[in-house]
Amino acid sequence: MGYESLKHIAKLGGLDVPRAILDIVEPIKDNDEAVRKFGIDFATEQCREILESGVTYGLHFYTLNREVASLTILKKLGLWSPEPQKLLPWKPTANVSRFHEDVRPIFWSSRPKSYVARTSEWEEFPNGRWGNSSAATFGDVSEHHLFYMRSKTSKEQRLNMWGRQLVGEEDVWKVFYNFITDTPDEESGAKVTRIPWNEEELAAETMLIASELADLNRRGVLTINSQPSANGEPSTHPELGWGNPGGYIYQKAYLEFFVSAERAMILKQIIHKYEPRVNYHIINFNGDEDFTNCDHLEPIAVTWGVFPGKEIVQPTVVDPIAFKFWKDEAYGLWEEYWGSLYPENSVSRRVIDHMVHNYYLVNLVDNSFPEPSILWTVCNEMLEVEDSMKKQKRLKQARKNPSGDEYGRWPGKVGRKFEEREMEKASEDSDDSPPKAVAVEGQ
Repeated sequence: MGYESLKHIAKLGGLDVPRAILDIVEPIKDNDEAVRKFGIDFATEQCREILESGVTYGLHFYTLNREVASLTILKKLGLWSPEPQKLLPWKPTANVSRFHEDVRPIFWSSRPKSYVARTSEWEEFPNGRWGNSSAATFGDVSEHHLFYMRSKTSKEQRLNMWGRQLVGEEDVWKVFYNFITDTPDEESGAKVTRIPWNEEELAAETMLIASELADLNRRGVLTINSQPSANGEPSTHPELGWGNPGGYIYQKAYLEFFVSAERAMILKQIIHKYEPRVNYHIINFNGDEDFTNCDHLEPIAVTWGVFPGKEIVQPTVVDPIAFKFWKDEAYGLWEEYWGSLYPENSVSRRVIDHMVHNYYLVNLVDNSFPEPSILWTVCNEMLEVEDSMKKQKRLKQARKNPSGDEYGRWPGKVGRKFEEREMEKASEDSDDSPPKAVAVEGQ
């Protein structure tokens, strides 16, 4: 700010500039840079005196769209950080009524604006602990809510990211894979910077498990939320850190994804061998298929921090009742945000409709946070069992001719050659004796 600007602002505000300041500024009034430097040094000393007085612990700057001076003052005071430390793992709202809120379900971690909107009618907000989940209510999910709360990405941008034409499920898998790996779309060349369940870009901690997530998405386990485990990491950790310096962060590994109904039923069968280490919740679009080993009223703490001079902070939970409210929103985003891009009755629209009605929403928690996460093992076993079942089905079909007769009943060399060729095809990429499939309900 130069000398003339100083006079103009003082006049607009009806202020009298102290004579002590004018005596310093007037001799250098023709040197704007010198006036700005004096202003910064003078303001810095004022701020320092205010902070050291103990009367207040905060400052409010009016930048007038010129942030350079304010940044310089903050740097001189030692208050500036290019990447400020997060107060909590999720982004708090500026609403004064939620000032003391410090606990939220993990499901909305990538959609904080939606969570704030759906809980706006609450009279009190969780502080210290989530409590009995039966007391929580959430605003209804309407088409208006989904439309209003979605990000400002244009239809053209979404088509470039998610595909102008979908032919099958694998096209959807590729979008999720591209999102995790930062891979451009093959046709449009556009990078997938977001998907419907993420209002913002990927969190820094996601990069710690990006390769595992990419592998699952490539194979059709469509992840929409996750966090790695942490055991006493410093609160200043570049990816996992939050809260005041000098603290320690703990996390249970968490994974949330959409998966086909067939795979969901396999998961339901094999998951019991991982109990009680792993908690799970599996639910479909209508909610009439709902399986969990969680307590129906008590939440699971999945993130907590230990800080000097404070009680343990527990900001993120997995709550079974809140998950059912989140389920409606998660499925609604398929239709409102992605499916609506395409004409009704088009192949692309039918692909998205298929995902909605034939994929289950799953969350998994690995309670053993000091150890490497076992959730990747769980998901890989689910996929391996499915592969084994498909191979056994092909082997069984390969032993029959098109008329339903056993190959052994075919005469001569023709039958043996056909059997050998089909058996070789069925056993491709498998061991000589494929593993025994796990019996799955409903199969």
